[in-house]
Amino acid sequence: MYEGQYHHTRNYGCRQHEVTLKGYRALVMENEKLRVTILLDKGTDVYELLYKPADIDFMWRSPLDLDGRNRNPVTRELDSGSVLDNYEGGWQELLPSIATPTNYKGMGLGFHGEALFLPWECRVTEDTPRCVSAELTVRMRRAPLLVTKTVTLRSGSSVLEFEETVTNTADEEFKFIWGHHPALGAPFLDENCVIDLPGGAVGEMYHTDFSGNSPFEAGLEYPWPLARDRRGATVDVSRVMSPAAKIAFNTFVKNLEEGWYGVTNLKTGIGFGLQWDISVFKYLCLWLVYRGFHDFPFYGRTYNIALEPYSAIPDNLDEAIRLGRALHLGPGQLIRTRFSAIVYESRTRIAGFSEERQPLAR
Repeated sequence: MYEGQYHHTRNYGCRQHEVTLKGYRALVMENEKLRVTILLDKGTDVYELLYKPADIDFMWRSPLDLDGRNRNPVTRELDSGSVLDNYEGGWQELLPSIATPTNYKGMGLGFHGEALFLPWECRVTEDTPRCVSAELTVRMRRAPLLVTKTVTLRSGSSVLEFEETVTNTADEEFKFIWGHHPALGAPFLDENCVIDLPGGAVGEMYHTDFSGNSPFEAGLEYPWPLARDRRGATVDVSRVMSPAAKIAFNTFVKNLEEGWYGVTNLKTGIGFGLQWDISVFKYLCLWLVYRGFHDFPFYGRTYNIALEPYSAIPDNLDEAIRLGRALHLGPGQLIRTRFSAIVYESRTRIAGFSEERQPLAR
């Protein structure tokens, strides 16, 4: 249907263009079903992942929003770093560390690592009505890592494809942990949503009650998704709570046999899923905020969840190294992985995805 037409200014099929969004360079990729906005000047954060048929953007927006034009320094640097001063929501890449600040090899990294602050280069490698693909690259400053991420969107597809390579450019071994942090919010998220994972998974509550409002004991291990709270009641963690719950907590998920999850809104019939390489990302961290994250920076006003594939737990690089769980690359070595964000329709819980990235009924 596209033959014989000029394509360089098209407004149909797959297309891409670069814009400036609140002071940041951004790449917009879209097709008939999805529009995706990636912040090139801010770690390749996925700021928008919009499902056009339902006009639903899955990505949560923080009250802080974007402010790339603000050059004024903060009143005082937080001990953990400046992530929470600049967290707009959406989807971040966490590399070469995740949560706890670290001084491994003298890097002096704060909360959530380094990659999410850096500007990335962008080279469009395919730009046709049938497919758009872009190669995003960053050479990190404190970590000796070269990261290349190819993002692809195909005509008629509601799947956003990623292929990513991390190369050690040092002349010595380098160890790291790696995570992806997609946060989901309204209008997609509400109490009609359920979280589905592979069978046999085991949950472990975070070692710290970061919000002070967790109903669970820190470190509690449980068979996913049924956890016993402090009062002795059994809670189905896979069922998203309403904002009236006024709680917030983190939980790890381990013993995953496959790399996938689905978050399905059973009322609207719309779902967001992720499928990944289980050999690299062996764990999940769930950040579940049901208007219970008080004090800075959210002050009890936020409602969101994030399901984050992690290469190691705990999300502390120094501890992961001590336990032998960190990824490691020798001089010049690289690691390559693939993963996909999948938007789907279903009014039932799911048991994974087919080879065509369609949801399988549970």
